[in-house]
Amino acid sequence: MADADLQKELTALKQEVTRLQGEVKSLGEDSGKVAKQASDTAKEATATALAKLEQEAQKLMEGLREAGAGAVKTGEDTIAGAQDTIQERPFVSAAAALGIGFVLGMLINRRG
Repeated sequence: MADADLQKELTALKQEVTRLQGEVKSLGEDSGKVAKQASDTAKEATATALAKLEQEAQKLMEGLREAGAGAVKTGEDTIAGAQDTIQERPFVSAAAALGIGFVLGMLINRRG
């Protein structure tokens, strides 16, 4: 009788071990699925962040282009205005340039 009881316990233990192996396998599969989902989510978040950064960089570059074009236009307008003034009043412009040069020369000469 002891052999029969021992045999029943061995059979029960084998079944329990088999059941536990199945659970461990199932847990491993579940953790793999969770890890894949986390990886996919991280990839999506990275792609979204990268797209936003690229979009902001494009906006910034466009703003810089516009600012540069505005500065060039302002410079051209200033030069054109100065040229017009010099052509309209050449003697006054020459006298003003001479006066500015004289004052700058005096200032530089004082420091030296």
